[in-house]
Amino acid sequence: MPRTLLVMRQEIYKTLRSPGYVIVAFIIPLVAVLLLAGIQFFQGRSGGGGVTASAPSPSKMDIEGYVDLSGLIRIVPDNIPPDHLLSFANEKMAQQALASGQIAAYYVIPPDYVPSGRVYYVYPDTRSYLDDGQSWVMSWTLLVNLLEGDAQLADRVWNPAWNVTTSSIAPQAQSGRLAEDDCSRPGANCESNELIRYMPSIMVAIFFLAFMASSSRLFNSIGTEKENRTIEVLMLSLNPRQLLAGKTLGLGIASILQTIVWLGAIYISFNLGGSTLRLPDNFVFPADILIWSLVFFLGGYGLYASLMAGAGALVPKMKEAGVANYIATFPLFLGYAFGLMSPLAKAADSAFLVFLSFFPLTSPIVMVMRVTASTVPLWQLLLSTLLLFVTTYFILRAVADMFQAQNLLSGQPFSVRRYLAALAGRR
Repeated sequence: MPRTLLVMRQEIYKTLRSPGYVIVAFIIPLVAVLLLAGIQFFQGRSGGGGVTASAPSPSKMDIEGYVDLSGLIRIVPDNIPPDHLLSFANEKMAQQALASGQIAAYYVIPPDYVPSGRVYYVYPDTRSYLDDGQSWVMSWTLLVNLLEGDAQLADRVWNPAWNVTTSSIAPQAQSGRLAEDDCSRPGANCESNELIRYMPSIMVAIFFLAFMASSSRLFNSIGTEKENRTIEVLMLSLNPRQLLAGKTLGLGIASILQTIVWLGAIYISFNLGGSTLRLPDNFVFPADILIWSLVFFLGGYGLYASLMAGAGALVPKMKEAGVANYIATFPLFLGYAFGLMSPLAKAADSAFLVFLSFFPLTSPIVMVMRVTASTVPLWQLLLSTLLLFVTTYFILRAVADMFQAQNLLSGQPFSVRRYLAALAGRR
């Protein structure tokens, strides 16, 4: 056991020091979340999400002034915090307030504003109307006053189609009734938002890449050590099963960490960046999708990492890795192809896809698609999980039998027949 832990620690250390792993596992999701948060922050400052939402708190909103030479502004809308839009009789008084720091900037509404639509904005050199200003404040104030103080009508004019309900005339396969636009969770029922509608396919693509990356790390680690003959040195102090266990656990921990970071980034982005991503107000990314996705990733990683490790044990040189990779991951690619296209064709719950979600070699991807696309009965999830982990256990045992010195040190070329025979327990 101590030797297995040493191998595991070395694999974790080597993976975490890999620039490619760090960029994909941590930097890309972190940058995506920070970019989304930044966009949302600046939209909130500029009022890009809609003016009639709750106004920013006074501590986060600059005090500005205005000089109304047109006589149009009679009221300041209620959703602008008190004393944050000050009126000045003339521009000289506004300039004095700006110089003293009483206001951050001021607007000048000329006498010909109504026919010309022209407004002047005066600010210090360190401030920009577009980059750091609050353009919505005066725009909203002018609109309300143009409509004689009717804030509700101004809201409709500002955003005339803010609450659109869509329905499809295509009959549903099961109920025969008109399909309703349901965007409360991911799936094909959401016709009005493509990001929510195609989220099951996005999850399939993410998990396919995660499985390929994690299992390929184990394959490449074993294949490289065989090719540069490091495996011969390791065999002097380790037995093959200790080597397999250490590498599988070490790379598995690194892969699970990467998956958790990516799922967390998706959850944060969809639940906190709704306005930026133009998601409906009632949309919530369900936490149960993340939980079951992680469960199926654990089972899928154990299954395909074992299959790739077995292929790596039989490949004498990395230049022969192409055929071995294809054979070991062909069922995964099959699940990816059907799982990616089924949500687009609204066939996520077809009998064939249900079968693939139970079949252990495709369930790690197809069941994640079904969980994201719809509500899957608990008994189906439990049965699919049981079949997956039982299959993973037997594959692990078969691969452990393949990890023998005569295979690891052999120079025989890789063959599909030899690989399948080894998995079946025939020498």
